[in-house]
Amino acid sequence: MKIRNGKLSKEIESLNLATQEIREPYQLRFLPLKTLVVIVADEDWAVTRRREERFSTLEDESPETGTYEKNMKLRSGAQVVQVVNGGIAQNTKVSQAIAEHNASSPLLMLPQEIKNRIYYFVCGGQMVHILQNDNDYNHAHGDWSVNLTHAICIEPTSEEQIQKDFDSADSDVAWNIASVEDRHRDCYKPPPEQEKGPKRNQLSLTLLRSCRQIYMEASRIHYRNNTFAINCHDILERFVRGRFQNKQNLAIRSLHLDVSVTHVSSVDAWSEKINKAVLKRLKSVRHLYLSLTQVYCTCSVDVCAYEGSEMTERQGKMFKKLSKLPLKEATLVIDDGMFLKPLNPHYANFYDQMEQQYRWTLRQKQEFSKEVRDALLARGDVKKKN
Repeated sequence: MKIRNGKLSKEIESLNLATQEIREPYQLRFLPLKTLVVIVADEDWAVTRRREERFSTLEDESPETGTYEKNMKLRSGAQVVQVVNGGIAQNTKVSQAIAEHNASSPLLMLPQEIKNRIYYFVCGGQMVHILQNDNDYNHAHGDWSVNLTHAICIEPTSEEQIQKDFDSADSDVAWNIASVEDRHRDCYKPPPEQEKGPKRNQLSLTLLRSCRQIYMEASRIHYRNNTFAINCHDILERFVRGRFQNKQNLAIRSLHLDVSVTHVSSVDAWSEKINKAVLKRLKSVRHLYLSLTQVYCTCSVDVCAYEGSEMTERQGKMFKKLSKLPLKEATLVIDDGMFLKPLNPHYANFYDQMEQQYRWTLRQKQEFSKEVRDALLARGDVKKKN
C-alpha cells in the first residue's frame, strides 16, 4: 500500500486512500484512524466518469437477498451507492463474537454505511468481461474443463452514451455507425506483463481475504455493484451456474450481453441459454445492456432481411422474453460492420447486391432497438401504474 505525503506509522490520524493504491487492506486495522476518506484516483478520467454514470442509478429492494440500496451524494456532487445490510447471512453468535474481537479496529468500528461505501469503491463500479482463459481456450463450446477468467472493461464510453449516439445517428446516410463497431475489442487484449501484484485488468479482491468480518460484510459487493459482460452463450451458462450454489447469482444487478448471430441456429442457442441462465437464475438484474452483432455468410443471408424475415422475428422474441426481469434500464445497439465482407475482390459486385437486398439499414436497426427496449421496460411501467 502506498501512502501519499507521509509514512505508514502508528501516529497517522487521517488518511486519504486511492482505491488503485490499496494492495494490503488488512493493514488498515492496525492504524489509530480518526478519519478515513476513500477517493477514486483513476488514471483515466473518462473511465472514472463512466463508472459514476453507470452506477449512479443502482437502487431498489432485492426480494431475494432482503437488502436494499440507495443513492448517496458526496460533497463533490458525485453519486455513489450505499449498500445497506449487504453482508451474507451468518450465525448470529459467531458474527457477534467476531465483531467483538475486531472492536478495536478503526476500520471495522466505522458505521456500516461508511464501510459499504469503502467496499464499493474498492470492489465495485466496473464493467467486468467474463471470458475463457487464453491458455485454455480451444473453441470447444460447452467444455467445462476450460477455466473462466475476467478482464475489466477499458472502453471509456458508457453504454448509455452509446445508446444515445445510436439513436441520434443520421439514418439516411449510413448502414452502421463507427462508435458501435467492435467497441470492446481492446478489453480482451492481455495486459502488460508484470512480476508481482494484482493484474491491472482484473478486480482486486484482496480486501475480502483480510479478515472474516470484512468477508461477511462485503462478499457480495462485487457481484451487486459491477456489470458482468458476456459475449458467448456457453460462457453465460457456465458463469451463472458456477455462482448458483452460494446464491451469488441473486446479487447480480447489472448484465451486458454481446449477442453474435450468424444464422438461425445461433439465435436458437442464445435463446436457450437466456432461458436457462438469465431468466431462471439472474432474477435480480435491473440494468440490462444488449449488443446485437450480425455477422452473416452467403449460406444464411437470404433469411436475414428486416421485413418479414424469420431471423428478425426470432431475434425480437429472444430479446423481448427478458422483460420478465425486474428491469429499470435497458439498452440495445446493433452492429453489422462485418456484414458479408468479401474475401475475393472478384465477387465484390455479388456482395454489393446481397447487401442492398438483405442488410438492415440504420433506420431499421433503430426501429428494432426501440421496439425491443419498449417491450423490455413495459412490464416495469405497468407495475408502476398499478
